[in-house]
Amino acid sequence: MYVKELSENDKKDLIQRGLKIRELQENNICFGCHNFEHGDIFPDDGLIFYEDEKVRCQFEKYPRATGQTIIVSKEHYEDISEMPLDLGVHILKISDAIIKLHKEIIGAVKVYMCTICDGKRNHLHFQLLPRLKGEPIGYGNFVREEGILMDYHETVELYKQRMKEMIQ
Repeated sequence: MYVKELSENDKKDLIQRGLKIRELQENNICFGCHNFEHGDIFPDDGLIFYEDEKVRCQFEKYPRATGQTIIVSKEHYEDISEMPLDLGVHILKISDAIIKLHKEIIGAVKVYMCTICDGKRNHLHFQLLPRLKGEPIGYGNFVREEGILMDYHETVELYKQRMKEMIQ
């Protein structure tokens, strides 16, 4: 896994992604459902490391923290208040496995879990934000601005293998 500055094309892609999400929301279209159908907002790009009938888990291409992971519900729910309890239990089980892998593989000291389902149309998703050794304590102290690119391709294969072992 390596970190690099965004190229001009990466910066354009990131801006276009934000504009596309806002456009869909303005048209009362859920960007998460749209992405599951078309794959054009958050393309696989080899970053998906776990998927089942309920959720998809992938590294964020333009992370704000090393190892930032998105866990997205395949069914549409605006936020946690609409989520069935059994899905919540499933997401916690998956999150627990990923958090253990973040500690084992990338050396996370802590992993913060949050959901920010905001805007006109949203899609339930959770973010796991690892804090690495030496990074200051607290969310605001280690979350970076978008503007880096992480290459997780080798790490994804390790996560895929370990998730199969951990989630039966």
